[in-house]
Amino acid sequence: MTASPPSAATLLAVDVGTLSARAGLFDAAGACLATATTPFELLRPLERHAVYRMDEIWAAATAAIRACLGKAPDAARQVAAVAFDATSSTALTATGGRPLDGDADVICWMDHRGEAEAEEIGESGDRWLDYIGGSASPEIHLPKLLWLKRHRPEAFARLTAARDLCDELAVRLTGEDRHSLCGLAAKWPYLPNDADPWRRELLGRLGLSGLLDLGCLAAPPLPVGALHGRVTAAAAAETGLAAGTPVAVGLIDAEAGALGVVGRGYGASMNTVLAMIGGTSSSFMAWAEDERRISGVWGPFRDAVFPGYWMHEAGQSLSGAALDAVLDHHPASPGKASGERHAAAAREILALLDAEGPAFAARRHIVPDWLGNRAPLGDGSVRALVTGLGEETGPRSFFEHYYATARALALQTRHIIEHLNRHGYEISRVTLAGGHIKNPLLLRLYRDALGAELVTSDTAEPVLLGTAMVAAVAGGLAQDLFAAVERMAPQQQVLAADPAWVVAHDRSYRTYLDLFEVRNRIEQDARAPQATPSPAARDGTAGAA
Repeated sequence: MTASPPSAATLLAVDVGTLSARAGLFDAAGACLATATTPFELLRPLERHAVYRMDEIWAAATAAIRACLGKAPDAARQVAAVAFDATSSTALTATGGRPLDGDADVICWMDHRGEAEAEEIGESGDRWLDYIGGSASPEIHLPKLLWLKRHRPEAFARLTAARDLCDELAVRLTGEDRHSLCGLAAKWPYLPNDADPWRRELLGRLGLSGLLDLGCLAAPPLPVGALHGRVTAAAAAETGLAAGTPVAVGLIDAEAGALGVVGRGYGASMNTVLAMIGGTSSSFMAWAEDERRISGVWGPFRDAVFPGYWMHEAGQSLSGAALDAVLDHHPASPGKASGERHAAAAREILALLDAEGPAFAARRHIVPDWLGNRAPLGDGSVRALVTGLGEETGPRSFFEHYYATARALALQTRHIIEHLNRHGYEISRVTLAGGHIKNPLLLRLYRDALGAELVTSDTAEPVLLGTAMVAAVAGGLAQDLFAAVERMAPQQQVLAADPAWVVAHDRSYRTYLDLFEVRNRIEQDARAPQATPSPAARDGTAGAA
């Protein structure tokens, strides 16, 4: 029998995002006691490639842990369990050195090298497609690994393991090689509800039958919150944690953020609540008791977080990163993207909106698919459409473009909500987490443009809080994840929409939907150029001297 955790027990959560590792120390009721952040580098050695070095990620994670524990030494001595969340990046181990271009060994989630391979998988007709929205995204693991085998066969032949990043982090802390059911269900050709979950026929057709020989991929995965292992003596020396501390089976960062904001009573309100995690990209998480297949939406994934429930994930590949790009590239930008510059731009734009109303930037509209459309279209190759551009390059042009980008993100979120509601959901409440909550312009747009209540939570660290809930299960402080949510969820508030702006955004939404259809027709025409002969071919002058 294991001893009960002490009443002063604390929980350590580690969130590894796109550009940094963050650690947070929480008490058993969900109060945040300390946090620390350490950055690491994202490398782009080739076009559409985005990669890391795992040693650098691990160094950032251990530094963040040490710094966090150092801020609350008394509480740090009471850590009952640790959990990791991370982006759904692909961590590779190999003999003979790092296997990726750029001397790297982790493929970032946003790496799009596998667009052609994703399209090929999408045309396979495999029944796995019914559980990933009908098409394969280049952001999941399989297209990237298929690209690696075809374009870097020597490197692929040296692989000894392929893991979700959160699993690799837990391996380094515990020395135990295990996989989270969250990652397998959501990002691999793995169907937990099947007697033989792996889609072996698809892997064979793609020439990837040997994939399951890597590491322990073929072994049964463990549910989120189960015991992955315990902190080793070597990892204890690196992190400052006590050797033997339980380490939970972790999860993807978006799912962690959802846990942090779904709120108490979620089991009863599940069909009406959409968790939104807005950061570099945006993810939208919903769960259902029944299996629902929704085109353009990842899922349904059974058991990915809550055992016995089906998860859907919609998303925007670039959201916060799209606003970063406006700051980084517009001629009238005050400088490169930073929290301070986003806040300053938002203040200026809100003042213009208060002065001019809906007339501000009325001609500027965007279909915000700079890196493909995750939902509701589910096509990673489409691109954005912009209207209202002129020769203006001054400050007002900058503010209009920033606003149009932010509004487009909100309107596409509404599009996603309506798509989910046409397939069995009754979403009436959106609970927001992530960096977007710090941008007052985005907050106002989400409040007024979504067609649903916007809910904020009294926590500055919802992703870390969700991961702490996972640690609570592994540490024996909560029986299961539902119990952890009930015990640790923060207080919440509904932001009341402005009726006048609701009407204005209704008009903008109709424009967005029209442009969405126009963009899709453009994409269809662009993919079939041979169907339309050139003017020269039509009049017989092709090849004439």
